[in-house]
Amino acid sequence: MANKKVVLVRLCKTEKGWRRYPAAVGKNGRIKPNFVIVNGQEREFKEGRYQLRTYEGTRMVYKDAGENAAAAQTARTKTEHLLEAKASAKEAGVKIEEMPGRLSLARELNHFIQAAEDRGSNVAAAVYRTAADEFLKTVGKVYADEITSEDVLRYQRALRKRGCSQRTIHNRHASVVAFLRFCKLDVKELAPSRPKFEKTVPEVYSAEELKTFFESIKDDHIYLIFELLLKTGLRDQEAVYLTWNDIDFVSGTLKVRSKPEYKFQIKDKEERDIPIPADLLKRFKEYREQHPNGRLVTGTRTDHPNRKLLRTLKRQVKAAGMNCGQCSGCKEHKECERWFLHKFRATCITKLLRSGMDLRTVMKFSGHSDLDSVMRYLSPAADAAIKAQIETVVWM
Repeated sequence: MANKKVVLVRLCKTEKGWRRYPAAVGKNGRIKPNFVIVNGQEREFKEGRYQLRTYEGTRMVYKDAGENAAAAQTARTKTEHLLEAKASAKEAGVKIEEMPGRLSLARELNHFIQAAEDRGSNVAAAVYRTAADEFLKTVGKVYADEITSEDVLRYQRALRKRGCSQRTIHNRHASVVAFLRFCKLDVKELAPSRPKFEKTVPEVYSAEELKTFFESIKDDHIYLIFELLLKTGLRDQEAVYLTWNDIDFVSGTLKVRSKPEYKFQIKDKEERDIPIPADLLKRFKEYREQHPNGRLVTGTRTDHPNRKLLRTLKRQVKAAGMNCGQCSGCKEHKECERWFLHKFRATCITKLLRSGMDLRTVMKFSGHSDLDSVMRYLSPAADAAIKAQIETVVWM
């Protein structure tokens, strides 16, 4: 049987000379630039290049993959897909020859992901990569014109067999369809219908959870970041690229704008101005007076976009002893699944609806493109009102 395993290693310059070590992978599934695994521990070696380790028969072969971690990871994925396709073809007695005139799925996936990142949709890019990688490994095809509707159904069956929820299958299917559309394929013919799932009610934080969480934060900047998310309902990426110039201290408003210099584009291209609560505006002013330098509101110490806000949240929750201890995240990684960034946005929108703000005003505040999206948050808002009414009922 052909050896289809592809290992990404880094040829590093160490204190003992040039050595090869496995590339280190972060929790988000991406290669950590310059980091490798040495005796089970992560170490950083800034000088070096990535290589792909494969086999030709029993002979170990190393192929250069460049200095860029993301490009090297893409090269590994492409090589894995090609080897799997060649192995499948060999078993069927067919020989695969790469033809430059046809669309390579692995190459188009790289372009697809890059296009998402160029738009500033880094989270979407990661989601697309996960789904598309799984899809290509499942179907074992090399070229776009080889994809059939049966391949799409086979991928769905594979996800069900793994025990994925219907919502997960629906979301992965949507990502794959977006990729196939990028490849200029007829998605209406290949995927005429999406897998159905029961829509869940948006999750929100309770007042008790928020009180305990914020009381546990000792760092002023971290406190400011999560208060910003809670009281403005910004999307994760909107918060990451928010600059101090976006805050108008005179009018007390916050501008949500695209940031071409960071390749970030706001969702649905809907620019909006958000009124800032007085207490949050006061905290902004105090923090800015103490830290007059820097451009990004939620940026790192070196004033770069902080794309690790979720990790910060998980660590803060764990340190505060607020992990639920029941979810798979707590059991496997000590990181509670019940705490996530978008839940602050959901909590904000729900609280606005509970306060009596009308749907269209909430839609303008949150940046949703339609009322149906906002109406999803009516359920948790109504639940609290219903509970309050029930408590006033005289039963006996």
